[in-house]
Amino acid sequence: MSDITPTVRNAEESLEKISGFLGLSGTPSADPVALAAQQAAEIQAQAAQAAAQAAAGSVPTEGIENQFRSFMDQIAAKQAAATEARLNVKRELRKRETDELLYMFAKQARAKSVGTPLDFWLASGGQMRMDGFGQLPGQVEPDVARAIDTSTATALIRQDLEPIMYELFVREFPGFERFRREPANGLTHTWNQVTSYGDAQFMGELGTVTDDRSNYVRQTTNVAIIATRRGVSLKSQFAVIAGGAGFNPEQLELLGGNRALAHRMQYQIFSGHSTDNTGTANNELGLYDPNAFTGLRSILNTARAKNVDPLASTPQDIRRAINQAAVEVIQQGGRVSMMWGSPLDKEVFDAQQDKNVQYINSLVNVAVGVTTNAVNTVFGALPYGVLVGDAIGSYVPEVLPSGWTNARDLYLLDESTITMPYLGSEGPTILDIPIGISGQLTHLFIIFGMWGLAVKAPTFNNKVRIRAS
Repeated sequence: MSDITPTVRNAEESLEKISGFLGLSGTPSADPVALAAQQAAEIQAQAAQAAAQAAAGSVPTEGIENQFRSFMDQIAAKQAAATEARLNVKRELRKRETDELLYMFAKQARAKSVGTPLDFWLASGGQMRMDGFGQLPGQVEPDVARAIDTSTATALIRQDLEPIMYELFVREFPGFERFRREPANGLTHTWNQVTSYGDAQFMGELGTVTDDRSNYVRQTTNVAIIATRRGVSLKSQFAVIAGGAGFNPEQLELLGGNRALAHRMQYQIFSGHSTDNTGTANNELGLYDPNAFTGLRSILNTARAKNVDPLASTPQDIRRAINQAAVEVIQQGGRVSMMWGSPLDKEVFDAQQDKNVQYINSLVNVAVGVTTNAVNTVFGALPYGVLVGDAIGSYVPEVLPSGWTNARDLYLLDESTITMPYLGSEGPTILDIPIGISGQLTHLFIIFGMWGLAVKAPTFNNKVRIRAS
């Protein structure tokens, strides 16, 4: 049996370093940035009141503006400190092996009285967080819905588990780490999608500047709630203890829920659809789910996409098709930074390149736990990552090339143009529901997230359809 002492020692060291951020002292660990914003609103109200009093002549006017500016500087400093704290926690956890993270997660999951009361968590996030969360009770049983109703608020948000859960989440779904997250501006996130960036003109010494503008199309995406409820009965917990089994059933369920969330989100981003009910897993729209959001399979189904047939009697070269798709992007002004594909197509690509590659091949680390080779393109060396599981499956293209039965996509993404709007937390959130709430002797957890997908410049992204059969 391997010695687990180093694993335990490293995990305990990390827990000690981040204990203040996790709120291990037993006090609620509310979102510091949200609290800072709340404090800023209170200070603004105080400043407005002081200004009104000054206008009425009841208080001296001198220094009020400076006082308000000082208050706002304090808030900005708090926000910067909170952001720096989160980055430090992420750096610390990123250094740890997965088994060390699992130990940390198991130990922290056993901690009691460290969760944030649900109503406090909702209030710190503002009205949009409340509105977004308000859709969740309708998706669970009435007894559980009462537990997460803000009027009773018996449930706890386990913010102390979020940093560790996030690190485990991105190791299951490394693509999530590469997509930039941004706070959503409503239950349905709205943005201006760039279709053209306009132009500029040379002019004479005393000439008049020519007006121009980018062209936009207003787009929206649903900020979808994705959740899974996990539970362990009191009987099972006692049975594990009595039998001397060396595992924690609650930890296993939480980690299983984390993996399920990662798998479903990964599939939706690349192969899902939310607006056309004719969409299926087997066509180019993607699998229809009105509660989700539309993914890249449908969004990047344009005339600029390229087809390649590596199964033909004279196999077509996947690398050349990648380069042709990249040319379409570069001519529009985009800059591809990452490629994601199916492991089945990556195996075919590697086999095609074996005769051309001397295996001192340089590898690229693209995300936590993902090291891959790069493909030579017009953009230089582009990392070619693969997604675990069925996130990129086969389907029948809308325009079926002769001899093809179905295809799979390879995506070329300018990641600077893609964001994931969120409500609540950037990563998965755990709602801890006490035993007995559902009328059963079961300890329940709801693992959830509220995310959408915003592709802000589709012309800066592209895909290659690779014949699968």
